[in-house]
Amino acid sequence: MKYCYSVVVAMVPLLLMRAGKLPPLSAFTWLWYTINMVEIELKAHVQDVADLVSRLASFAQFQRCCYKSDTYWKEPHKQVQIRIREEKNFFTEASCFHAEQWPLKTEDFPADCSSQLLVTYKRKELMKNSFEVNQEQEFQVDKREPLELFLQDAGFAIHLKKEKLVAAWQWDEVLLELCFIPELGNFLELEILCQSQAPQVVSSAHQRLRQVLFACGIAEAAIEGRYYSQLLQEVRS
Repeated sequence: MKYCYSVVVAMVPLLLMRAGKLPPLSAFTWLWYTINMVEIELKAHVQDVADLVSRLASFAQFQRCCYKSDTYWKEPHKQVQIRIREEKNFFTEASCFHAEQWPLKTEDFPADCSSQLLVTYKRKELMKNSFEVNQEQEFQVDKREPLELFLQDAGFAIHLKKEKLVAAWQWDEVLLELCFIPELGNFLELEILCQSQAPQVVSSAHQRLRQVLFACGIAEAAIEGRYYSQLLQEVRS
């Protein structure tokens, strides 16, 4: 569950985000989201986009199509990483999405789409069975330049950039996203938000995600256990 409230904050090292807090400041106002949930995620390679989209249309509700441009800033000594994401929403009507046109070309992007800047800090854990368990802290900013200047002064440097085109569906508690990353291809990301990291809760979420993956017609062998950052570094090296 996300609770949204405005706070006025001062620029201090973002390492304080480890505790999920920011002290009162005067520089600018950030929109802060306190995340009390744990993300259980799974991703898999997609070979047949048309088949996947047909299956999704049969049981899930289309949500939106959007573009995400991510810049990862890393502090080298403590290996703390912050993501700044520019997110543009294209459309929310299922009738606008056509599998044969996927991935959308740059010239097809709407000129008047809404956008937002999101800053995210995640505590990640990659399980042995290729599932991710993430504790996420996220807030919204109006401008990226003041934050980027602070990150530079605090010893952070740009570690990685990533672009992702996303079409999202919802089925019960499961978020399903068809993602296209130019250098990596198509993936299906599945996500459930849980209120606890208790083993029985995580295990139940794992089972649910595998059931959904099967309903999408994707074999377990297609599951990708590496982070996108690892895959991109391998491709770019």
